[in-house]
Amino acid sequence: MLSRIFLGFAVSAMGLAAQGVQNQALTGEAVHSAEVAQTSPFTSEADIQQGGVLFQVQCAVCHGARGEGGRGADLTVGIYRMGGSDPELFRTIRSGIPGSEMPASRFADDDIWKVTGFVKRLGSRSMAEKAPGDAAAGKDLYAKNGCAGCHRIGDQGVDLGPDLTNVGRRRGLVFLEESLVKPNAIVANNYRAVQLVTKSGQNMGGIRLNEDDLSIQLRDMSGNLRSVMKESLKEVKRDKPSLMPSYERLSKADLANLVAYLNSLKGE
Repeated sequence: MLSRIFLGFAVSAMGLAAQGVQNQALTGEAVHSAEVAQTSPFTSEADIQQGGVLFQVQCAVCHGARGEGGRGADLTVGIYRMGGSDPELFRTIRSGIPGSEMPASRFADDDIWKVTGFVKRLGSRSMAEKAPGDAAAGKDLYAKNGCAGCHRIGDQGVDLGPDLTNVGRRRGLVFLEESLVKPNAIVANNYRAVQLVTKSGQNMGGIRLNEDDLSIQLRDMSGNLRSVMKESLKEVKRDKPSLMPSYERLSKADLANLVAYLNSLKGE
């Protein structure tokens, strides 16, 4: 009789242990379903807003607070390496991208769907906006202010600043205006400025491309690639994160026109 009691207790304990291994809620792992829906089951405004909060928690450190990119891809373009349909984005977020810095998500499936909805909104928001200014007048202002000396549109201009060929597809009106008035507010990591002063007194400024313990690589103001040994430097200045001047001096009408021109640049 006593042996039956101990045997029953052992069997019950083994069953509970097996359930504990299978129960992801007990292990702290995200709960994932075997099948992926073809359309997101979470499409309400509240779902997408919650997805935005989750995005800030896990994704913004690489993709930027507004999806503008940094270590990770720019998500505002609406074109994705692994596909942009609901299930494709879902799988990318859930499983990551092998061979890249994109890790698998620890979110549960419901939360991944909400992040998916937020990412899709990032990639489509600017396409629905219509700027109130005069794009033709804005194009004249772009030329008059020498913007092509730093930016490229199609095959015109240089690559010292971000390529603007399809900036109207990637950026909303609020972002475009802020980038003109407060260019230091958001600067992508690959466009951070650096100013070098050598021990011989030479000054050299540009965009920092790479840096290690021995050297700094940059693209100077003429677009040339330079590599400078740190042992030859007297000072490294990073107090101006952007080489972009502020256009706060423009009138409201001129600023609206310049924003309208940038908004009209949708690429192919």
